Amino acid sequence: MRTFMAIRTNDEVENEMVKIQKFLMDNEFFGTWPRKENAHLTLFFFGDIDEKKIKKIEGIMDDVSKDFKPFSLEFNGVGVFPSKGLPRVLWMRGIGEEVSELYSSLNERLKKIGFSFGAEFTPHLTIGRLKGIPKDWNETISKIEYDPLKVECKDIELFSSTLTPKGSIYNSIHKSEFGG
Repeated sequence: MRTFMAIRTNDEVENEMVKIQKFLMDNEFFGTWPRKENAHLTLFFFGDIDEKKIKKIEGIMDDVSKDFKPFSLEFNGVGVFPSKGLPRVLWMRGIGEEVSELYSSLNERLKKIGFSFGAEFTPHLTIGRLKGIPKDWNETISKIEYDPLKVECKDIELFSSTLTPKGSIYNSIHKSEFGG
């Protein structure tokens, strides 16, 4: 099963994502644009894994989430991957010490069951995967501004992801609430 772990966003963030997508499309950016209902901040993408690994991940999620209190995550600004050369992904920047601490705690535990993720984490919400961009792409992106937006994070979720011709379909398969 194709899976990832994420934090859900809220209507305010999702609406802003859609506004930015429209602005980009109106300015000759082409790509794939996540649907509003699929907006999330990915912590880890696992790819195709079996039920045994899923159960281990769920246990780690439950254990680690007990050590965290609900926290606020701010979205402010945009960025691109890769940071050099032509961008392939445009994203909304997530800012918050707690989300980075959560990532680190989960990452340490996931290493013990065979996953290898980087120590560096860039909290973000994907706005689009770019396939074509105008020559003045950097100037256009620099015009994207929005007021800081807050998301109250109360849990983490494990999702299955099914690829279809009309886009990905995400289903929550496990939720771990913060307990601190």
